[in-house]
Amino acid sequence: MYGVEVQLDPGVLTRLRAFEAVGRLGSFTRAAQELYVTPAALSHHVRHLETGLGTQLVVRLHRRIDLTDDGKRLLADCSQALQILERAVATARHDAQASPLTVSVAPYFSARWLTPRLPGFWAAHPGIDLRLHHAYQPADFHHDDVDAGISWGSGQWPNTDSALVLDGSLTPVCSPRYLRQLPDPPRPADLLRAKLLYEFDVRDWYQWFTAAGLTDCPPLDAGQIDDSHTLRRLAIDGQGIALFFAGLVQEDLGTGQLVRPFDTAVDTGDAYYLTWPRGQIMRPKLAAFSHWLLSEARKRPCA
Repeated sequence: MYGVEVQLDPGVLTRLRAFEAVGRLGSFTRAAQELYVTPAALSHHVRHLETGLGTQLVVRLHRRIDLTDDGKRLLADCSQALQILERAVATARHDAQASPLTVSVAPYFSARWLTPRLPGFWAAHPGIDLRLHHAYQPADFHHDDVDAGISWGSGQWPNTDSALVLDGSLTPVCSPRYLRQLPDPPRPADLLRAKLLYEFDVRDWYQWFTAAGLTDCPPLDAGQIDDSHTLRRLAIDGQGIALFFAGLVQEDLGTGQLVRPFDTAVDTGDAYYLTWPRGQIMRPKLAAFSHWLLSEARKRPCA
């Protein structure tokens, strides 16, 4: 037939699967056992299929069923088509299980927070081939061949869904030696005479001083260091006071390499987020990684 558009309603695959089982097994009862439904439900599906096709497929006898000529032809084609679908699904499932899980991650977050925790993930999920792609920019799912990202920013990126991993609050840190150069105990105003360092925006320092109670802050002479590793190193080496991630400084505070002159931290609106393409269902590997990542983040809240 030419110029005829055939449309299948959403339930036709279910009805074809029911008919194929009935025809192959020659019994509504055995087909119902295979498909874990009732014989009455199977009979309903087959009758609905016959009505939709406008032809009888099954001849219902007392203790058995026969197929009409149309039914026999349809059974042969239907069985072949279902086998092709089952092979395709099995292949897709195998490919999904065998492919690696690639996550784009900010280098500093990877080195200071994620990487030390990865042995726990590998122990819990030995079958997942996790690969890290280090990048300073948020994951771009249109151009980057990655499944997910751990990115620093507002959490609002085009065509991207996100979940908060780690609060991005900033707090002043310095070496114990540098702290001894300040009055004891120090006041927020004492930092105005210190060497101030920051990574993102000098306004972050102004926001911190306001949060610390210094509302009339003079112009600041602060130096920008646009790399987290370098900023941390300068603070440890006693080169100044760095406005740094409160959530990523816990290890250095524990070892005594860095100290916090004040407990005040300021939320600039940015944080670390897990990101993935908007509208896509997480495949099992990414869902497992997401659950583990967010569970680890909840274990140690930001200071």
